[in-house]
Amino acid sequence: MTRVRPQPRDRIAEFPRLRLTPQQFENLSDYSASYPTGTTPGKMWRRLDGAFDHAFIKAGGQPYWMVMQYDPTAPSDAEIEHMKASGVEPPTRIAILRFKPVIVLRAASRPSIGELAA
Repeated sequence: MTRVRPQPRDRIAEFPRLRLTPQQFENLSDYSASYPTGTTPGKMWRRLDGAFDHAFIKAGGQPYWMVMQYDPTAPSDAEIEHMKASGVEPPTRIAILRFKPVIVLRAASRPSIGELAA
């Protein structure tokens, strides 16, 4: 039996960071157990990577959040149709970009000297 070793958490450290407010992060669809239907360039979603990998968790792995995005520079459906009509072979795959989410919180403003004196 092959033993599953958890991936080091350092792997996500290699991903580019994506700054999001808590609301922006929550507004992303959660596809932790699947991928979105369709492959619209630029579509973003969140994923709790490893959450449904029981062997990974049993081996001590810790799931972590990632933000995924279909390559925004990939051709759109209309561009693909134009490529086909022009006799150009369109791409058959779309790249998935991965990001480390960084949740940005807005700090409360500092009180003015007048407010402190009151």
